[in-house]
Amino acid sequence: MSSKLHWVLLVIWSIILTSSVLYLSTLKAKQFDLNGLLLSNAMDTEFDHRFTSLIEETVGTSSGTVVHFTMDNCFCEYVAESHVTSVKKRASEQGYKNHVITLNSDTRFNIPSVPAVAVINHNGKLTYLGPYATGMFCSEGEGLVEQYIIDNTENNALGATI
Repeated sequence: MSSKLHWVLLVIWSIILTSSVLYLSTLKAKQFDLNGLLLSNAMDTEFDHRFTSLIEETVGTSSGTVVHFTMDNCFCEYVAESHVTSVKKRASEQGYKNHVITLNSDTRFNIPSVPAVAVINHNGKLTYLGPYATGMFCSEGEGLVEQYIIDNTENNALGATI
């Protein structure tokens, strides 16, 4: 075979391999709140208060708290581990306490997917509840939660961002 044919076959093989990997990776991606359960619960005007009360019952405090929701044996948590670690570090630097809650069938939290995070500001108001980031790999460059940890102002007059 000629050298030119080798290069053509290599390019075709590379395209097929890359396309296959991208296609298979999209099969693993899922929406955070696929059925809209969390969103519909959050429409209740008392949701924020009930949620922070439940956090307080579970971890003993709520003001100035970042709660990290996990689940045993979840691949997504492994993928997002470095981002979760950076969020915990940033929260500590801003004076927040980090708490981890492992979800199971007995839990009273209606968190649709993990890894998930909740930020309760220093005044005891829920400011954010949801995924750490957008995108497939929940990476730091696509982070959602960091702005709610850094900005501790009362900018959530309509309630938390869910």
